[in-house]
Amino acid sequence: METGRRLSVGEAVAGALLGGLGYVFFYELNGWLFSQVKVTENISWVFLPAAIRMLAVLLFEWAGVAGLFIGSLAVILDLFAEQPGHALALASLSSVPSLLVARLVQRSLGIRPDLGGMTGRHLLVFALAGGLTNSLVHTLYFAGREGSLEPFHGFVPMFVGDSIGTLLVLYAGAISLRRFRPHPAGD
Repeated sequence: METGRRLSVGEAVAGALLGGLGYVFFYELNGWLFSQVKVTENISWVFLPAAIRMLAVLLFEWAGVAGLFIGSLAVILDLFAEQPGHALALASLSSVPSLLVARLVQRSLGIRPDLGGMTGRHLLVFALAGGLTNSLVHTLYFAGREGSLEPFHGFVPMFVGDSIGTLLVLYAGAISLRRFRPHPAGD
């Protein structure tokens, strides 16, 4: 896969920290803001940390995956402390597929390695592809773990929640950048 530029050690560490801390922050914020739209402890109709999955891997590649894994593990261990293997599997599913789908979408849309030229349409495709992939891998994991297809009932709310959460964070970020970015004189 074609990647952007090589990250320095400092950038990789910063990327892992930002990915992990960002995931935990948005997970907690999501619980506070959207607890009333939770389907289960792990599924919500709005899931803000999904945006961090995409941003971390787009900006920091494997360092972002490492941060997402650690951040996911931090919140998952709270729920599955007595099942460490399950927690590790879920943390892996919350991190690695994000890089794979981001690279696939980036290549399919012809987006440059430096991410220059991305449009709102591109962000929408990233959000939907990330939501679809995350929902699918988690649903398949739970179907295999539980030996039935009953977990498919969570697929739709997980897909919708990841997609909406990603779009909300990206949209808020875009508005913030427009509002607070310095404008050249005469604008």
